[in-house]
Amino acid sequence: MSEPCIVGRLGGTKATGVYIHVDGTPQAMLPRLGQLVARDGIETVLATLARQRYGWAYLWPELDEGDAETNLYRPLHKGRVIEGYGFSYTIGPRMHGYNLDDARTHPLIGWAYFIDPAGGDIHWWDTRPAAPDTCHVATVWGRA
Repeated sequence: MSEPCIVGRLGGTKATGVYIHVDGTPQAMLPRLGQLVARDGIETVLATLARQRYGWAYLWPELDEGDAETNLYRPLHKGRVIEGYGFSYTIGPRMHGYNLDDARTHPLIGWAYFIDPAGGDIHWWDTRPAAPDTCHVATVWGRA
């Protein structure tokens, strides 16, 4: 099962994010987002994720070119490895600009994660059918 989610920026008139196809559960996504933000900073992570307008197959910081085709079975003609981030699609429908309402109505998206650029906390929701409309807040890295 793929467990899609969206990840993006909290704030502005509406929080918006980009589609990630695999491993969108909190158990997988929160540690990965924490790892990325601790390494690169909030703004770099948000900008890197948002630049991939066709979405991501995997957000996997340790991914390399060999993993994409051999371990993930993602042919390189459909996307590319973004070093230190994962595998992004380079063809297909545009998969960015999703907000929380979109995540709740999309038939595949099960979670939504929005990073607060002011404080670094991750606000996340379970958007699967019948899930309670509850915002969870996680701090997944140490702040100085």
